[in-house]
Amino acid sequence: MAQLPADEHPRRIVFESKLEQRVLYLLLARPDVHDIWDQPPAVPYMSTSGREKRHVFDFLVALTNGRRIAVAVKPAELAEKRNFRAELQTIRAATTIAFAHDIVLVTDRSFSPAAARNAARLHDFRRTPDPEADARVRSIIATLADETTIAEVVSMSGLEGRGFRAVYRSLYEGHARALTHGDITPATRIAREVRQ
Repeated sequence: MAQLPADEHPRRIVFESKLEQRVLYLLLARPDVHDIWDQPPAVPYMSTSGREKRHVFDFLVALTNGRRIAVAVKPAELAEKRNFRAELQTIRAATTIAFAHDIVLVTDRSFSPAAARNAARLHDFRRTPDPEADARVRSIIATLADETTIAEVVSMSGLEGRGFRAVYRSLYEGHARALTHGDITPATRIAREVRQ
């Protein structure tokens, strides 16, 4: 797993809620994310009432293709109550391309609880790299002709817990894909990812 550029030095990531933490883990799990800046500089804008305001996005995400996305994270109920989507359109109009190419609102309805749990678990598994286990599991996955379970691949690897963590990482690195939705467990059915 390649580290993000910001991971090359110690840093503290700021999030103000469990929802922001979940969104951060989901972003970190994406293969197209190059870097993440939490709490980037404020964007000044003029509100619909004519008042000068400033908005601080929760994350500014740099993608591997060079695009930057400003991410606002809000509970869906609060976003609706405060008509935040309309305010975000005003903020979008005031945001320069030099800052971000696009703006997105992520709410608790934007992802499933299982996707958030899987991303958090991936974050934990990436904290202790295991190149040997990763290589062994990748070589097993490369030989798969049919679908199987994570437990079967772990058994073939002989690595027990290390094998499970390696299969998990392989799923997010694109070597294999889960065939079922929900929490990733030993019973999850997977298949080798065929790259075009």
